[in-house]
Amino acid sequence: MKRTTLTILAALVCALAPLTIKQAYAQEADASVQLDQFSVFVGDWNCTGKLLVHGKTPAHATTARVHGEKAVGGHWILIRYDEDQTAANPKPFHVDQYFGYDSTKKQFVTVAADVSGYFSGNSPGWSGNSITFDETTDGKSSGFRDTFTRNGQNEISHSGTERDKDGKWIKTDEETCHRAQ
Repeated sequence: MKRTTLTILAALVCALAPLTIKQAYAQEADASVQLDQFSVFVGDWNCTGKLLVHGKTPAHATTARVHGEKAVGGHWILIRYDEDQTAANPKPFHVDQYFGYDSTKKQFVTVAADVSGYFSGNSPGWSGNSITFDETTDGKSSGFRDTFTRNGQNEISHSGTERDKDGKWIKTDEETCHRAQ
């Protein structure tokens, strides 16, 4: 009796294994197709913009360099954003931000580390040429949003927004980046 039970269990495991592997490959293929929507970010970029509101930091112009590449075996797109230090911007902003796709939850995800810590975010997807990520910290809404817009193959833009004390979204920063030649 024991031997029959073990044989049936082993047969069941062997029968289900190809289904699990097939499902994993399908999810990976789906994530890869979705991630291709970020391929325009791959390359080198020169950015100009402005910080509008950010705590006690006064508004000021910004310039930055961005490098985008496929990372983690091609499963993520990594963007490295490095602002230039200037008289108007003595404490430049730096961030490494990953973009990916969670095929289980059917949503885009981002994970980033910057000079103030880290955050993650998610988005249901693209609306035309724009995608907005609602940021979370420790799994809770942080009250920040990032919107990225593809303006063709040679221009992308970003705007950040934050909820004010009345719950209204206010723009905190904006940048336009042009592909480096």
